Amino acid sequence: MKILAIDASTIAASAAVAEEKKLHGEIFTDYKLKHSEKLLVMVDSLLKNLRMDIGEMDAFAVCNGPGSFTGLRIALATTKGFAMALNKPIITVSTLDCLAHSAFHFDQFICPILDAQRSQVYAALYKRKENVLEKVIDEGAYDISSWINQLKEKTGNEKILFSGDATLKYFDRFAQGLPGSALVAEASIRMPKASYAAKIALEKAHRGEVQDVYTAMPNYIRLPQAEENFKEKER
Repeated sequence: MKILAIDASTIAASAAVAEEKKLHGEIFTDYKLKHSEKLLVMVDSLLKNLRMDIGEMDAFAVCNGPGSFTGLRIALATTKGFAMALNKPIITVSTLDCLAHSAFHFDQFICPILDAQRSQVYAALYKRKENVLEKVIDEGAYDISSWINQLKEKTGNEKILFSGDATLKYFDRFAQGLPGSALVAEASIRMPKASYAAKIALEKAHRGEVQDVYTAMPNYIRLPQAEENFKEKER
């Protein structure tokens, strides 16, 4: 099975083509260009460099959140456009799962965190057991102090590797709250990448966990601020 995966859940964006046990190619950017300006260009450039046609893809994968509301919408709309035009399935992948799998080599706790604004993070906690990455705490939107307390309870004195776009922003607080335990992932695995989304998507496809243009939805975890304000006014 050949999959085109894309991610635009943070300021970074990426596209990758992979199939069983082989990554054919990936383009990754972490700069200030808008996702609406670069995502289709990246996909087109990737396919041209690989001398592939989009019609060769058997499925399309996308990181569906949590993350930037705008980025998630753009990535999902792009993926749905491909899938609808070619009548192919969609496989959604959690952005936090994608980040955790990029640190699969780490043998203690892995904690991807994404900036949810308002002193909150989208986060989950993982640990590798044999060859499986298990979720120790489910993903959610957490206040920093509350998340630190949960990490203390679950990890004891073991090391915790932090990745994601909130890592550098909040690391001082995590280092202070988890003295001697908090580590920063190296830059190459600190942001989500489509290659890891493709890897997870291939595994999900083999389990039959596929969707279509009508059932694939973003996982915001928390409503966008505008929707929260609207609901508050309606009460």
